[in-house]
Amino acid sequence: MKIWLPYIRGGSGVDVFTNLLAHGLRAQGVEAVTQALPHALQYAPHLLRALRPPQGTEVIVTNSWNGFAFPRAGVKLVVIEHHCIFDPIYTPYRSKAQGIFHDLLVRRFEQASFDHADLVIAVSRYTAQATAKVFSNVNPLVILNGVDTDFFSPGDKRGKAPDQVFRMLFVGNLTERKGADLLAPIMRELGPGFKLHYTGGLRTKRATPPAPNMFATGHLSNEALRQAYRDADALLFPTRLEGFGYAAAEAMSCGTPVIASDVSAIPEVVDHGVTGLLCPVNDVPAFIQAAKRLKQDPAQLAAMGTNAREAATDRFNLDVMARIYTDVFSNLRQQLADKSTPRQSL
Repeated sequence: MKIWLPYIRGGSGVDVFTNLLAHGLRAQGVEAVTQALPHALQYAPHLLRALRPPQGTEVIVTNSWNGFAFPRAGVKLVVIEHHCIFDPIYTPYRSKAQGIFHDLLVRRFEQASFDHADLVIAVSRYTAQATAKVFSNVNPLVILNGVDTDFFSPGDKRGKAPDQVFRMLFVGNLTERKGADLLAPIMRELGPGFKLHYTGGLRTKRATPPAPNMFATGHLSNEALRQAYRDADALLFPTRLEGFGYAAAEAMSCGTPVIASDVSAIPEVVDHGVTGLLCPVNDVPAFIQAAKRLKQDPAQLAAMGTNAREAATDRFNLDVMARIYTDVFSNLRQQLADKSTPRQSL
């Protein structure tokens, strides 16, 4: 079975997902071919119609912004919705330019992609529900994202004493959607007993306004990111909208509890009081109290870390995700075979 996964480089979780899925499929014995395309094509996805699939392709997997450009005769098309940007909770955080681009073009792109797809998949129940509310005749199949739990592992995590500096980590692009503007207010109030290392994400070009206890790491390699998760006492993740929440799942896989917003798909990843703490979206005082709570209770922090690792290996295992996708693709492949088999005359 041969799967083609073309994707436009966006410096986002879609890039991570596509390559991770291909890796998982190959481990299942599936021939998976990724093809990274220039970011500029995001604004002219019609040009993607000229691309030819690799010889022998049976299933094409693409995202909802450009799936309409990929129907090919004799090949099944799977469109994946990673997060619904038309979710009303995100509207206040879109710039005017983003709103115009999304409403005038992306909405049409997505509807056309769903109309052409043989199957639509969403990466969380929340994303599936949000998509079905916005777009007509769409009922996505839910397949939760997976992470490489063999790679993202706890390593040698040391214990935490209440009087030690509490180390937190933020991973993601420094955008309003990710809640990056909330980091400095949280850290300024927490003060010198806490410190935050924050990455620049895959596409961040501007720095967030720092507090004295905030330290930029820049973009990290996978190995450095894993070590950052391991070194952190907690992931600080005040996001406003997540289709899934890769950073939370990766942190949990490394045995690191998560302090995150109780919004969108995050409750499907983080169990409040078990693998981390969930706070009302935009509630800076709640995030401050959550960080203080974990710092003051090392036993609870350790228990949450253990629970987080167990939850990640059980629910977000890459092998599990890859097996589900392999079964889905096999069923689509069988549909092609059934359709191409000539009926015998009676």
